[in-house]
Amino acid sequence: MSAGTILSRITGFVRQWAMAVALGVSLASKGAIPIASAFNISNNIPNMIYELVAGGVLSSMFIPIFLEKLDRNGESAAFKMANTLFSVFLLVLGAVALVGTIFPQPFVWTQTFTVSTADSQLAVYLFRFFAVQIIFYAFVALTTGVLNSYRRFFASALAPLFNNVVVIVVLLGFYLPLRDTNPHLAIIALGVGTTLGVLALLVAQVPALLKLGFRFSWSMDLRDPSLRKMARKGVWLLVYVGVNMVGISFRNAFATSTMPDGSAALQYAWMWYQLPYGVLAVSYLTAVFPELSDAAGRGNWDAFKRYFSRGLRAMSLLILPAMALLLALGTPLVTLYRFGKFPAAAIPLVTYVLAGWTVGLFFFASYMLVLRAFYAMQDTKTPAIVNAVMTVVQIGLYALLPRLLTGPYALVGIPLADTTFFALMLIALLVILRRRIGGFGFAHVLDGWARSAGGAVVGGLAAWGALVATSSFGTGAAGNIVRVLISTVVGLVVSYGALRLLRIDEMDYVDGLLRRIGSRILPGRTA
Repeated sequence: MSAGTILSRITGFVRQWAMAVALGVSLASKGAIPIASAFNISNNIPNMIYELVAGGVLSSMFIPIFLEKLDRNGESAAFKMANTLFSVFLLVLGAVALVGTIFPQPFVWTQTFTVSTADSQLAVYLFRFFAVQIIFYAFVALTTGVLNSYRRFFASALAPLFNNVVVIVVLLGFYLPLRDTNPHLAIIALGVGTTLGVLALLVAQVPALLKLGFRFSWSMDLRDPSLRKMARKGVWLLVYVGVNMVGISFRNAFATSTMPDGSAALQYAWMWYQLPYGVLAVSYLTAVFPELSDAAGRGNWDAFKRYFSRGLRAMSLLILPAMALLLALGTPLVTLYRFGKFPAAAIPLVTYVLAGWTVGLFFFASYMLVLRAFYAMQDTKTPAIVNAVMTVVQIGLYALLPRLLTGPYALVGIPLADTTFFALMLIALLVILRRRIGGFGFAHVLDGWARSAGGAVVGGLAAWGALVATSSFGTGAAGNIVRVLISTVVGLVVSYGALRLLRIDEMDYVDGLLRRIGSRILPGRTA
């Protein structure tokens, strides 16, 4: 699984780089939505619709209910339940995809309502090609759920690689050569090829699914108690996801009104922002969630509070040093996009956008931990209600902050609004959780946060110093890559050393992580 995830993330960066080369970013303050943002907006809508209709329920509830069905009723009944979901999604999401293909304008309007219809026509045209992806995403989620239920992780971890490779080939092998000689054909190639990439995401997992003995068949057993249980428990999850989708729609709309290519500029920064969370925090959250769920299920609240408190401290240990590195190395990281249609003048803007999100990365990661604590207690209602209230504040900040930051960096107001939102969500949910389960040693948590912050500052300064010291390597692509690698290693080593000297309890998790990495690099060693 680790190898598949690493390969998928590497090709994910190459894909983003290929987008920068082929589609670039425009700094124009007025006019129609350029190709990069038109592509980003229209390509995200299918995933948003899938998340709204089914994603939240599938990602949170399918695996435990499928496993329960497998244990109580056997494999045949579990497979029949999965086939019923495949059939239902084919009908429901197929109908949505058909409507989106024929009438794309209303779908695109949800992301671009702050600009004129004429300015969003390129996004509308592209969405005709992308609407069918809604079905593919649902099938991917179901396939992944079945495979993960059987502890088959490799195929789903590797599948994004195939999607990334297809899109990279489309961008560099078809769109780029046709862009200037036959622009219309280039757009068609981009639309068709990107959708084929999502199909590849599904096809890559099918052999592993068939190997389990699963066979696709039509089933409409809507009276299945397991499906009814999933629907009943998923109501508040749908509310939560639906409110999130509204927030994302307003983010895209206000970004586009701030500058026509605002959505693309955000996307280039978002890739770097999400990297530490995806690599470091997600693995920890995946490991701690079953422990929280087990403790809550047994009513062992002392164990629950112990796992939760330790998680909050561990999150600062993992994320704060990464935040410091992102802030120190933001400019050279963004400069790696500097090819083709990505102009040098866009580097400062994207760097500031990245910084606006980075200062809130710890809030975001910790908020994800608190969210899982509520889900471990099988409480989806409280986060949904708090999220609905805070999203109103978030949308207001989307409208306000870009106006306060007038000028070329007004777009930075969008990530600052998100940072404020994540901080408010974290604080509100922590207060509610404490009232529900009692104190969880918050003074000890704050002590860990302070120590981690100290180690992160030292590591960030060391990384910045290494970046300055290697300035003779130049600012070209090769020079930037070498400088980023050297500075990252220096920053991490110094951070690790400082945190070790500060004697943070959760360093044993980092030690274990390093031992596992070492055992993979040197197979003769034991983890």
